[in-house]
Order: sequence, then C-alpha cells, then structure tokens
Amino acid sequence: MTKLSKILSIIQYALLAITLVFAGMFFFGGEIVGETYYTPVYTESFLNWGKLLVLVAAGISLLFEVFNLIVHPKNAVRTLISIGLLLVVVLISYGLADTTPLEIIGYQGADNVPSMLAMAGTMLYGMYILFGVAVIAILYAELSRMFK
Repeated sequence: MTKLSKILSIIQYALLAITLVFAGMFFFGGEIVGETYYTPVYTESFLNWGKLLVLVAAGISLLFEVFNLIVHPKNAVRTLISIGLLLVVVLISYGLADTTPLEIIGYQGADNVPSMLAMAGTMLYGMYILFGVAVIAILYAELSRMFK
C-alpha cells in the first residue's frame, strides 16, 4: 500500500466517522418542541454536512479533470465530450423542472419561489436521468457479458 493510499484511507474513515456522528445527532438528538411535524434538532447541521461533502467532492473532481487535461492533452476530447454530455443532462433537467409555487399548508418559508423550485427540480430530474443511465449501463454490461 502506497503512502498516498494510506492517507486517503485515513481521510475516508475520518469522513465516515464524522458522518456517523452527524447521523447519530440527527436521529437521536431530540426534536424541536412546538413544531407541527416531528423535526429533529440537528436537521440543519446534518444537511450542511451533506452539502459540504457534495461541494468538496465536486471541487476535487473538477480539479482532477483539469489536472488530467494538462498531463494528458490527448484525452482532452473524451473529457470535453463527457463534460458536454453532463451539460446536456443539466439543460434537459432544467427544462423539465417546474417553477409553479407549491401550496404547502403551514409553510411560511422563503424557499417556495420559482428560482429555488427550478434548482430543486433540476437536481431531482438530473438524478433521475443519471440513475436511469446507470441502470441501463449495468444491464448492458451484464447482458453483453452473457452473450460473449
């Protein structure tokens, strides 16, 4: 095991431990008194940790793609095609997103506006599309292996 893989393994286990702490706080930390529905006390902290993990993963992915383009310029076309396909998925998802304000009984927050609804819809539809592509890729890989 190389030194870098040992460091990455330690970082992985540290992130898992922190996530387990946040999950424990979320599930066993009690609830906010006086709310209409059951609302855990540490919901905001748990969501912020998840957002941080997603942003760090996206940032690292972009940095490694840029690094890979610099080190291996011959693979630039393949990388640009994959970025273009991802952009197409985002644009299709954005086109499918609905911006009609929701009729939510008892909700007085500021997030029921077209811009937030478009972002949420884009993320949901993007996830659905990418999940569908992943399932199709898995099925294709397994079926093509069976017929070889």
